[in-house]
Amino acid sequence: MGLLLGTFIRPVWSAMPSMLKQPKERLQMEWLWVKESLKNLAMGIKYHWFDFKDSSFGFRERRQIARSLHEKMYTAFARGDINTLKKICCTGLVNDLAARIQQRRKDEKIIWTLDKYHRGPSTYFTGVRIMADRAAAIPEVPGTGIRQVVVRITSRQSKGRTKQPSTKGSPAESENSPTATQDCTEHIVLQRQRVFGQEEPWRIWGHVTPTTVEDLDDPAFAAGLSVAERFEAMRNLAGR
Repeated sequence: MGLLLGTFIRPVWSAMPSMLKQPKERLQMEWLWVKESLKNLAMGIKYHWFDFKDSSFGFRERRQIARSLHEKMYTAFARGDINTLKKICCTGLVNDLAARIQQRRKDEKIIWTLDKYHRGPSTYFTGVRIMADRAAAIPEVPGTGIRQVVVRITSRQSKGRTKQPSTKGSPAESENSPTATQDCTEHIVLQRQRVFGQEEPWRIWGHVTPTTVEDLDDPAFAAGLSVAERFEAMRNLAGR
């Protein structure tokens, strides 16, 4: 299942439209941010209290879960641990990461470390900021629904490669590439499904990019449309 329709992801401050050059677009982005935040809260209340009679929103645990899964995913990817990736990632992401692992040289080892989280304004000085929290029941399948949380993670990461000796009996030496350190801003989607009343664990769905000015023309964000009309508009676009 893809990203829930109409998920608004606010860009970082520097990527927002200029209030002087694009005041209309900036105000539209700010209004969407407020409107979608309130709508997401209403969706969550309906999902938990009315659809599934469950009052456990788990708001406090979201950032901790995101940090844990984020680090586990990259650690497992560096080690080539596909079994762990299957436990913590959704199928599409697992297939993508597994294909990239298979492309590595057999004598190559990836070294990845999370040096620190950047606790800046873009994450409210926490390193991890909740950008969207949306949930929806699937009417066609009783007891089934989906919840997605989009988080912005700012961190400093280091990555290096080690080439292990391949000849038997050769000296225990390896070739190390220089470790590259990079400051990263990522938007990651966490997903939790409920299937026939049974809630599955949180998994990483994948990476997404923030909403842009061009995205505002998308039917998913058009003003004055009902949910059914949004779906119909999306189908019409897909059929072109």
